[in-house]
Amino acid sequence: MVVIAGRTAIEIAESISSAVDSGRLKRGASLPTVRQLAEELGVNRNTVAAAYKQLSDSGLLEGRGRQGSRVAPGTAAPPPAASPRDLAGGNPDPALLPDMTSVLRSVGWHQRSYEDPPDDPELIRLLGQQFALDDLPVGDLWLASGTFDAIGTILRKLLAVGDGVGVEDPCFMTTLGLMRQAGYVPLSMPVDDEGVTPEGLRLALEAGAKAVVLTPRAHNPVGGSWSLARLAALREVLRAYPDVLLIEDDHFAVLSRFPAMTLVEAERPSWAIIRSVSKYIGPDLRLAVVNSSHELSRASLSLSAFTTRWVSSILQKSVLAVLTAPGYRQLVASAAAAYAQRREDVLAALAGRGIKAFGRDGMNVWIPIEDEQMVARRLLEAGWTVRTGSVFRLAAPPAVRITTSVIPKPLAEEFARTLHLILRDEGVERGA
Repeated sequence: MVVIAGRTAIEIAESISSAVDSGRLKRGASLPTVRQLAEELGVNRNTVAAAYKQLSDSGLLEGRGRQGSRVAPGTAAPPPAASPRDLAGGNPDPALLPDMTSVLRSVGWHQRSYEDPPDDPELIRLLGQQFALDDLPVGDLWLASGTFDAIGTILRKLLAVGDGVGVEDPCFMTTLGLMRQAGYVPLSMPVDDEGVTPEGLRLALEAGAKAVVLTPRAHNPVGGSWSLARLAALREVLRAYPDVLLIEDDHFAVLSRFPAMTLVEAERPSWAIIRSVSKYIGPDLRLAVVNSSHELSRASLSLSAFTTRWVSSILQKSVLAVLTAPGYRQLVASAAAAYAQRREDVLAALAGRGIKAFGRDGMNVWIPIEDEQMVARRLLEAGWTVRTGSVFRLAAPPAVRITTSVIPKPLAEEFARTLHLILRDEGVERGA
């Protein structure tokens, strides 16, 4: 007999999924009824119902009315699918990414020798062209294994342990983790719908920040993007600190509904604009292009090209194949439109319930919540997973972040209704 374990909907769902993957639970096998499993585990029936619902949404289970649920027939596990009720991950919609199976078949790859240049010249040319088309300055271009490999490399070469770094507050959790693990002191810079505030930037610089890490558009988790007025105000503040290292993380780039902007000026010796392919080609392709000042690239690239800066030519050729594919522009345009619509549907649903939220751009929405832990727990009981704001915050008020990349409009309405009931403490409507 297969033992299903867990106290929460996610734990129960993962237990069943693991049993199927390992073969302990066969395809077509019947599962206990909601009532039976709830009694066995000593949990509320709604918790089991939420777990079954998650697995049903992912295609792993199928319902048979009064006969209960069973593992969906098949000889192999279904391909991973994003659950519309999992709003915690921050991932793009797999259905909006290019088909990498066909891309890999077409990649003209050959073995690379140690003495070969680390970066594919044609890929560098195309990525540089994108910066130029966005009317951004183009400096030295080089590749890294993702945004945070690039940021880590730059900071290690230009900063010392204990130096202060201005970070947006809230900011992407990996940024915060990187600062703390590397021994830098994160200095809070509040954000709003237009990104980092001029006052927040000024205070961090006055506190001695040696570097600042900024997100010009689609800020994660708040979704802010700079306006022209905000850009001008930030530029006025930053000009008084010409020797501060400026790093801009333009992670949403081609998917953003806002124009590219930068604080980079010719007089600044150390700057970098970083763009990753994670959101529009896929998180598994750990590749980012760094557009930097010559002084910064010379310092950063003094690291061996065959240690931290080796980016596999298989990845490079794959990205190049996507960028040069006939349907690339249409694919990106469709994805950008879908993400914008889904985010706006969630914001409208929340606003319709009187719930304040932020999400001007990107694929995340930030919802200020007085008790983020309680709300996240209650949402989980109702079958929704969200990310608590504590992992993003330094001094910012509590909140939860939800990822809107895969949620359809009807579920956006259902989520807003559930959250509204929780906030009003009127109980939670739970689906079967």
